[in-house]
Amino acid sequence: MPETETVEVPEDLDPAEVLNLVFTYMTAYQLLHRVARVRSGERVLVHGAAGRVGTAVLELGAVVGLHLYGTASADDRSTVERLGAVAIDYRTEDFLERVRGLPGRGVDVVLDGLGGAVSLRSFRALRPGGRLVVYGHYATLKQGHKNWRAWLEWYAATGAVWLWGLLSPNRQVLAYRIQKLHGRHRQLLPVAGGHVTRPVGGGPRDPDQFRADFHALLELLREHKIHPVVAERLPLSEARHAHEMLGRAAAKGKLVLVP
Repeated sequence: MPETETVEVPEDLDPAEVLNLVFTYMTAYQLLHRVARVRSGERVLVHGAAGRVGTAVLELGAVVGLHLYGTASADDRSTVERLGAVAIDYRTEDFLERVRGLPGRGVDVVLDGLGGAVSLRSFRALRPGGRLVVYGHYATLKQGHKNWRAWLEWYAATGAVWLWGLLSPNRQVLAYRIQKLHGRHRQLLPVAGGHVTRPVGGGPRDPDQFRADFHALLELLREHKIHPVVAERLPLSEARHAHEMLGRAAAKGKLVLVP
């Protein structure tokens, strides 16, 4: 691995917390700053706000002074509100009606990790100058499994919202995939020792951009402005148990295997 494609991690930071930055917080940071290009004071609606990327977005959004709204279940309302956002129960409340009741009739940015029909309604939630960022396809899953009918519906709805965005003079539809910014499919993993992070399968298309974003996250972690959740640290010999915990969705936060 060329040295130019690595990022040094200060030894005084917790390696387990740093692992959260690599994928979860990097995704959230780049959604906000590389794609949506948010500005302090803007209103941002986050779908799935109690999930791992969602909570990272709420933390990072609070740092830069955004007004945050998040859809979540009633069980997760306290998680969203604890992070300073306005919680919207997606089962009992209409998020479109809620945000269009705000001054200006909408929000500046919607971050949509669900896709499909939700994207169409999210586009309607935008104020003039607003940006919809589609970065996931959770809506294609049924009871945790890929569903081909849901995939077809997702593509149809996503194509429709893209066309709508092209025809709109003052609202945008944008896409984000970490692979798009960093080249071929690769997950960023720690080098042995926990002090360097590298991409699998070669360097990113823009290593300077990756380094800048990762250094920004490291500084926020050092200043205790973000708080990655480590659910449990397990010895490497307990890898099977860790997978079983993931299968039961028993962990809130990252499970970290420690060599």
